[in-house]
Amino acid sequence: MKFKIYQLLFIPVIVAVIATGCKKVAPNQFLKDNVTIVGYNPVIASFTTTPAGTTTAVAGSTVKLDLRYWSDDPIDKINLNATVGSGGKANISSTAYQKAYSTVSRTDSLNLQYQVPAGTAVGTIITVEAQVVNKNSLTATSTISLKVQ
Repeated sequence: MKFKIYQLLFIPVIVAVIATGCKKVAPNQFLKDNVTIVGYNPVIASFTTTPAGTTTAVAGSTVKLDLRYWSDDPIDKINLNATVGSGGKANISSTAYQKAYSTVSRTDSLNLQYQVPAGTAVGTIITVEAQVVNKNSLTATSTISLKVQ
């Protein structure tokens, strides 16, 4: 007799659990209601020296740089910054965006030049940074380190 009472109580509990599990609940709208989409970040595919693999430079010489990048949002400008040794970061150039699409790499390409400061001590590390800035103010950066010979 006890078994039948438990069995009779167990069946409605199982039915209630299944019914509650199937009930549709409105999705959480917190993110949709509280997030503003700014846009997409630019992407730097590669930032290299020309010829590729060059990691040294002579004081007073010019280093050629190749930047490959793209973005789903409009690009505003490309900044070239440099840090010589333990000094502060300095803006070397700012280039307005010009379309230069390469079908081979599927990116825009930009050839830049960096003039190594004359009189820089041998062994000094120079960090050259390329920064792509979108019109929505989102950025992407990539760096190259050069050692002065």
